[in-house]
Amino acid sequence: MDLNEKYNKLINFFKEISKIPRNSKEEGKIAEYLCNFAASRNLWYRKDENNNVLIKKNASKGYENRKTILFQAHTDMVCVKTEDSTHDFKNDEIEIIDDGETLKAKNTTLGADDGIGVAFLMLLLDDNDINLPNIECLFTTEEEIGMNGARAFNYSDIEASYLINLDGEEENTAIVGCAGGVSVNYTKECNLEDASDTVYELNVTGLYGGHSGVDIDKGRINSNYLVARLLNELSDVKIISFVGGTKDNAIANNTKAIFTTSTIEIDKTINSALCKFRFTKEDRNIKVEVKPVVTKNRVMCINKEDSKNILSLIIGLKQNVIEMSKDIKGLVETSGNIGIVKIEEGKIFIVESLRSSIDSKKEDIKIENNNLANKLGFNITEEGSYPGWKYNPNSMLEKVYIDSYKETHSGEEPIVCAIHAGVECGMIYEKLPHLDMISLGPDVKDVHTVNETLYLESCKKMLETLVYMIDKLD
Repeated sequence: MDLNEKYNKLINFFKEISKIPRNSKEEGKIAEYLCNFAASRNLWYRKDENNNVLIKKNASKGYENRKTILFQAHTDMVCVKTEDSTHDFKNDEIEIIDDGETLKAKNTTLGADDGIGVAFLMLLLDDNDINLPNIECLFTTEEEIGMNGARAFNYSDIEASYLINLDGEEENTAIVGCAGGVSVNYTKECNLEDASDTVYELNVTGLYGGHSGVDIDKGRINSNYLVARLLNELSDVKIISFVGGTKDNAIANNTKAIFTTSTIEIDKTINSALCKFRFTKEDRNIKVEVKPVVTKNRVMCINKEDSKNILSLIIGLKQNVIEMSKDIKGLVETSGNIGIVKIEEGKIFIVESLRSSIDSKKEDIKIENNNLANKLGFNITEEGSYPGWKYNPNSMLEKVYIDSYKETHSGEEPIVCAIHAGVECGMIYEKLPHLDMISLGPDVKDVHTVNETLYLESCKKMLETLVYMIDKLD
């Protein structure tokens, strides 16, 4: 097998699908592309009403009696761009920067989460030199907003005994368990009144952000929480608008608030409040700007009491690392992230993502948060609840993976762990509990940010390990 040829084909597939817009809930174009991909290769395929696509390929000669493997990746991506970017995620292709060692995108997220997983599946379906048993490749949708595709999919056509998920982000690491989670929405509609004090704009930019699961323990500041804390230091605050964050599963890094206050030395008060925070090295590019806003037209704001309640909710919701695991060293057990705050014309919309590897802990935190929200007069709904994935100590996949990794990495031991993030394996495990599962992937750093980076050498190593592993499964 010519590994370099396979690797080049893999990267070309990734670049090809990067031309196709694939925001969550907008996966129709990539689904159509995958159906055409299957049809042109005379492969069986099925697309459902949620744009999930299942493609099957028959076994290589001599591999017909081996157990079927299900490979799975999600087609949607988190769409984040720099403040000055004009990129249109509905129509524009991702502009890839290839320096020979890494792939990045110009002023946007790259979409390697999980575009590179999609490319791995395409390679297995396309290439006839890799020895394979019967394989099934499932391309799911809306993973980034609650794994809705995997939740809704009809698994009746699945015949596999093994599941290899290709949504991992570290080439030397296999995931064998994950946390469950839920998104909780807090809403309220407030009456408006005329703004009587000076109008100001507070703009926080330059925070690093990151994934609200795997990066939640890195100490990075959430811009929504920071702005709420800063406003809370001022006198008689009345909120006009407050907009920050775009995804519940991304740590908010940019937030803008427009408000009135009777505070005289506002710069001094803001700077004094900032000194109470400890910023990580990644967050030290933060810019905090506050300035008066010249208004010619009538300005309406939320009254002081309701504004205070809004800030009390954002500050009071349980968030960041809430509890560490007592069983697995270094694993976050329970966390919260206020990913989205949108307040305009008196309408309030706040979204927090809760995660825990213990369902009862997730419920306890949700109840505590909801009690606070009820007390402050907010309406509460939830969506996107997903189950965790329980570790299987008798996994054959795990054993074969470890042996394969060591064989292809000169004896080096891989890392095998559970993670504090949602993985579609949990959703699939709920539907197909007989499957032996593992999640793998190449090195992808800073996902869900404009700094997202795919490391090319790790793709080649991952490919070598994966092919070796597949050949060793009976």
